[in-house]
Amino acid sequence: MKIAYFSPLNPIKSGVSDYSEELLEYLAGFGRIDLFIDDYRPSSSWLFDCFRIRGYREIYDNHGSNDHDIHVYHVGNNDIHSYIYGVSQEYPGLVVLHEPMLHHFVFSQTVGNNRVREYLRELDYCYKTDRARIVKTTLEDRDEGSWYDYPLLDRIVDSSLGVIVHSDFAAAKVLEANPQARLRKIPHHYSPPAANHMRSPELVREILGFRPDDFLVGSLGYMTSSKRIDILLGAVASVKGMGYPIKLLLVGKMLPGCEAPRWIEELDLDGDVLVTGFVDTRTFREYLNVPDMFVALRHPSAGETSGSVIKMMGAGSPVMVSDHYAFSEFPDDCCVKITTGEAEQDQLVEKLVYYCENADERRELGGRSRRYILANHDIQDSARQYVEFATEVLSCK
Repeated sequence: MKIAYFSPLNPIKSGVSDYSEELLEYLAGFGRIDLFIDDYRPSSSWLFDCFRIRGYREIYDNHGSNDHDIHVYHVGNNDIHSYIYGVSQEYPGLVVLHEPMLHHFVFSQTVGNNRVREYLRELDYCYKTDRARIVKTTLEDRDEGSWYDYPLLDRIVDSSLGVIVHSDFAAAKVLEANPQARLRKIPHHYSPPAANHMRSPELVREILGFRPDDFLVGSLGYMTSSKRIDILLGAVASVKGMGYPIKLLLVGKMLPGCEAPRWIEELDLDGDVLVTGFVDTRTFREYLNVPDMFVALRHPSAGETSGSVIKMMGAGSPVMVSDHYAFSEFPDDCCVKITTGEAEQDQLVEKLVYYCENADERRELGGRSRRYILANHDIQDSARQYVEFATEVLSCK
């Protein structure tokens, strides 16, 4: 099979970049794959050894690609997917929908570039008679929270030859947009890290300045307003006030809307929280076994599956997640689910205290999560399903 593969790649900082590079290593054995990218040079040198890397404009220059059996488009809800979305509309293929929501992307591409009429046309295409009501909240009031109610998936789904999603929630959203969509749920893969050249968790913990008897809580990934960092910090302050030796490790780039430094100062947590900022992939992998417990809250969300949470669970680390959308699909005995309602912080405090006091329960929870991920998120099986679905789609053309 000859595949034209469209996705952001590193150094473009995105979970989709990491996802694609992990997957490509296993897809490579199934046929010839050409990578079509925007105006940058991939930072992973091994990609040049295994694939032809081409500019996406070649597709337009050639009026489509006659030397590929199928196009695979990785689509997410931000501007780095702009050229991918554009090509997918001209030359349909297999769409990997990393989150069942494109409103932020569409709004930025249209209204953000003074093309309001295009935004209105998109609302007409997806919601028709509801346009006036939607415009009031999304355009006039600029209520970004309302965007989650209108995912704007119809066009990308209608134009695709088939859609891949990672969760039942995402699958349901695709079928709402088009009940006839050709659809395959392929769980977000887990890619085990290479064990070589990895420092021990004990050494990394010591280097970071934490004591062996600290109850170290971790949060990994981009820090946005929806990651509930304010709630997490409030809970840490409460647990600290009860006399527990709790510490917090915040790893990831801080994005607008997250004011962690201010919250840390207001809660008098300066000596209890370490904020690392963005770290490279190797360091990120090392941190997966350093905390005693991870907290990965996300609300509101677009229903995406978190690659970071998959990595935490796959590493055997116990994790607390928001009981929300795709996160709710994890088995109850593999992670701790925290309500998104008014009791969110109180419940988080309760669970942090419990797992601070019960180290054996933490280890057992981490073991169950690892076994679940290894059994259900195998990357070799994911690659096989990609090729299987692509073959199915081609047979129906």
